[in-house]
Amino acid sequence: MVFFHEVGFISDGFKKFPQEKLFGFGILGHNVVALRGEEARKAFFGRGDLSFTEGYLLLFGGAPTTKDISLDTPDRNDQEQMSYFLRHLTPLLKNDRLAKLTPELMSDIERNMKSWGDAGKFDPFEVMYSTVFQLTIRAAGAREIADSVEKCKQLEELYWKVEKGSTPTALLLPWIPSKARNEKVNSTGEIYAIFDQIIKDRQREGRREEDALQTFIDQGDSTVDIIGFIMGTLFAGIVNTGLMSAWIYIHLDQVPEWKDKAVEEIRALLHKYAPLEEFPDLSTAERFSKIPPQAWEDDMPVMEFCIRETIRLIFSGAALRRVSSGDTEIDGKKIPNGTYLVYSTGETHSDPNIYPNPSQYNPGRYAEGQDKAQAYGFLGWGAGRHPCVGRRFAQYEIKSMVSMFLASYTYEVVDSAGKKPDPSLTVPDRNNMYQARPKGQTFYVKYTKRQQQL
Repeated sequence: MVFFHEVGFISDGFKKFPQEKLFGFGILGHNVVALRGEEARKAFFGRGDLSFTEGYLLLFGGAPTTKDISLDTPDRNDQEQMSYFLRHLTPLLKNDRLAKLTPELMSDIERNMKSWGDAGKFDPFEVMYSTVFQLTIRAAGAREIADSVEKCKQLEELYWKVEKGSTPTALLLPWIPSKARNEKVNSTGEIYAIFDQIIKDRQREGRREEDALQTFIDQGDSTVDIIGFIMGTLFAGIVNTGLMSAWIYIHLDQVPEWKDKAVEEIRALLHKYAPLEEFPDLSTAERFSKIPPQAWEDDMPVMEFCIRETIRLIFSGAALRRVSSGDTEIDGKKIPNGTYLVYSTGETHSDPNIYPNPSQYNPGRYAEGQDKAQAYGFLGWGAGRHPCVGRRFAQYEIKSMVSMFLASYTYEVVDSAGKKPDPSLTVPDRNNMYQARPKGQTFYVKYTKRQQQL
């Protein structure tokens, strides 16, 4: 992740220069310029001479790489590596494949829910990350792991060790030995070994499985390429999806009318594709499996708005680029070739000129078109030339997890003392970019099973 605590660093910088839309600083001899405002945003997200891959090369880290543990890793440049990744990811997320996967994905969600019993409470920042992890492995990994809650948990623990190994020193000065660096490399090696053994077992036994791993084996991809792709997918697809899946429970409980709207939307969706009176003996997972992937995208505007508003309030990362085609000008200021550019999404998402009362959770603002008030007014799924390729699947995950829960349980959010938290004090710890939990508090989803599912 970004080497600095992005929100504090950039916002503090602009406080020193309140009239400026740009300010510069240095990292290891490189020039970096932070940007804000609509004109800078239009240039940053819309121009083709600002390199996406080169931007993230210096200032972004965290994902494991097979270069740390295998000499067979192909020597691709960043553009070639990005092309390889997208070429392999895109087919996995098409609707026809998701339709085939749907029964297993819904079963995975239900299997996690069954462990909760009829009533109790859970920390959404523990439970939702684990569920997202399992769904991601199901979609882009290996059946041997996805079928086992225990193996998923083992892999998830290694995942977080790699994340925690991505300290500022480890990212900017990777050649300096450190405990964090060693932990990251060792955990990456363990992740590699798990998938390497699965591939060898299949080859030795002549066994085939219907999963992403088998697709890559059949294509003739090398073991190191396959494992590199799977690791990259895990680290690209889990942090933000898990975070939004946890926060949406908190926000919906704070605005009951939107929770009620979400429940009614889910009820209507189930009635359309799997009415209870027609399928009284089906499990929750089986009923939800009858909903086609396209319906999750087309027939759930309420949930769509709720997800977008959760992203707006919680997501505050930095988008990165590099000036790569000669000296340029942004918002009237000259910027030399080779300069790294940083744009804070939080600056846009909290702008009252775009979003009146920006600290308020109000999904209805998207029906009003507030996010269209300025160019690229919503940055949660990427924007301009670089939209998020995994957006549709991430939304599918969040919608399906939240919908199955709301169809099966009623709930309220409570703090450690069992009391309802004050919405005005419910803010994320923005200096923890991987797990931006409520700052200084622990919240729980206190649930009771419905007498009858929706």
